[in-house]
Amino acid sequence: MKKKNQSDMVWRVMQVFARLPLRLAMAVAGGLAALLARLPLKYASAYRVVLINLLAAYPSLSWAEARQMARRALREQGRTYAELAHVCIRPVDESLARISKVEGEAEFLAAVADSRPLLLLTLHHGSWELSNLYVGAKSQGRRTVILYQPDKSKLLEKGLKEARERTGCSLVAANSKGVREALMAMQNGESLGILADHNPGASNNPFVPFFGHPVHTLGLVGRLVMRYRPRVFFVHCYRGEGGARDIHLVFQPAPDVEQADTEQRALEAMNRGLEACIADSPEQYQWTYKRFRRSPDGPRLWYKESYKLLTNVESGHDRKKLGLTPSAPVPAVDKSPADAQA
Repeated sequence: MKKKNQSDMVWRVMQVFARLPLRLAMAVAGGLAALLARLPLKYASAYRVVLINLLAAYPSLSWAEARQMARRALREQGRTYAELAHVCIRPVDESLARISKVEGEAEFLAAVADSRPLLLLTLHHGSWELSNLYVGAKSQGRRTVILYQPDKSKLLEKGLKEARERTGCSLVAANSKGVREALMAMQNGESLGILADHNPGASNNPFVPFFGHPVHTLGLVGRLVMRYRPRVFFVHCYRGEGGARDIHLVFQPAPDVEQADTEQRALEAMNRGLEACIADSPEQYQWTYKRFRRSPDGPRLWYKESYKLLTNVESGHDRKKLGLTPSAPVPAVDKSPADAQA
């Protein structure tokens, strides 16, 4: 099936899930996603990607611990997709009412009221779509531009863009025209939101450690920081112990990014900050994303040769010799986090 047709089908499935009660929709989607981890490893491609990413990001995990965490991560990603359907199709007030806790809101609102440009760095973590709606609702008339990757399906693209702009944010495609709009927003003292954990395609984006592994990192962030000296916040949103109706939204000031004296140091601080956001609930990060696919020495073959690599790990082969051991220190991970309830 062509990718466009797949995207059209995704939008129609989202409409079905949006009509279900949220708890039921998340339970169904989470259960279906968890089944992927029960397939034989040879046929569970998404599960293999999650396992490789977790082993690469958290070298202290044993094989058994990584498998348990990968199962939880797939279930949480299924829940996130069901939640996305509700966020995009159901009334905005219904979605925002699920936010039970906001950390750092006072400092964020003070930055919104200031004339200094504001740069918001977010990531594919937990209930990340809600943060966009919340920022738009709290912008107090200040223009907020959001860079995003358009979908090839016109049906899905139209639906997602309209949904994400309902509280006042302006979405612009992450292309040359969109970058010009981003620069204009910074120059005019406005707000700019960027999903900072993307794999940028252009070769002029530098390699920066992420969980100890050098990966292509969005160089635009470093350039914006050095040129415009905006206020910078990490913004992330995840499900707490109460599940779908216990959403924690965090605005974390990023002084290490703001005050960096080079673009490279700004990006290093940014990736460290993203790691810290993920640490709030590691299973809710989108580990199916092939974030480590490129290295300074060329493409990593982890994903292409995932079955062979993982069978070697399971057999006890040295992970350093397999290339999975990071070259820089990485944060610790809670090996037995509680499951969020749908």
